[in-house]
Amino acid sequence: MNRCITIEYTGDVALIKMIRGDKLNPLDIEAGVEINRALDEISARGVRALLITGTGRGFSAGGDIKGMLDSVESGDPEKFMDDLTRELYAIGLKLRKLPFPVIAAVNGHAAGAGMNLALCSDYIIASEKAMFAQSFSKLALIPGFGGTHLLVNQLTWQKACEIAFTGDAFTALEMKELGFVNKVVQDDLLISEAMLIAEKFANGPTLAYARTKELFLRAMGAPFEEHLSYERGLQVSSAGTDDYAEGVRAMNRSVKPEFKGR
Repeated sequence: MNRCITIEYTGDVALIKMIRGDKLNPLDIEAGVEINRALDEISARGVRALLITGTGRGFSAGGDIKGMLDSVESGDPEKFMDDLTRELYAIGLKLRKLPFPVIAAVNGHAAGAGMNLALCSDYIIASEKAMFAQSFSKLALIPGFGGTHLLVNQLTWQKACEIAFTGDAFTALEMKELGFVNKVVQDDLLISEAMLIAEKFANGPTLAYARTKELFLRAMGAPFEEHLSYERGLQVSSAGTDDYAEGVRAMNRSVKPEFKGR
């Protein structure tokens, strides 16, 4: 039985809902396992569109900060990051390769891996309350979950670096202006509007959509799968740095980190 997500089916549309809203729906190893399993189940059922959303104040606050701290203090942060990213990166790749449209309904804060979970979808509809941040730099990490591929292939180099380096939060409207968010709606209309979009896509030529997604990936240069593999290796090695340990401890104490560049 799932503890992190629920799966619902409405006609040809599947809905994955992250249900640990009290914790801002963290993408920890348990959530990664459940989402991966859900994506396999949904693919096998032959649905024609997938909708992903969160509960509570957040879409997803990203990686498991408490688990990161525990791994730093126990002296094995790279193994923890290896285990965590193995699950999360599989999700990003599956979302891009699913042969039907994937819609993210971003209901609140989407930070770090939570932001990139949304960016790995094909269409983003966001609540006016939604916020997006590549918060990895606050932990001395690279923009993981495909972030280094997703940002620079859609933005100028300079804007991608600004978002990655600062870790600052952007509103849903700002993200729409940058081209990441397709539609911004009132908070109470998010799911109903998202379901209308999902149903519209589900009634469309999904084989053509699948072929379009495949060709878009090919047209982006380096294969997404190859890039994710290389990026994941760098993320794991980043977890072995002094700056990462400092960032994890500081975030868990809600204080500003003092990075040394090593």
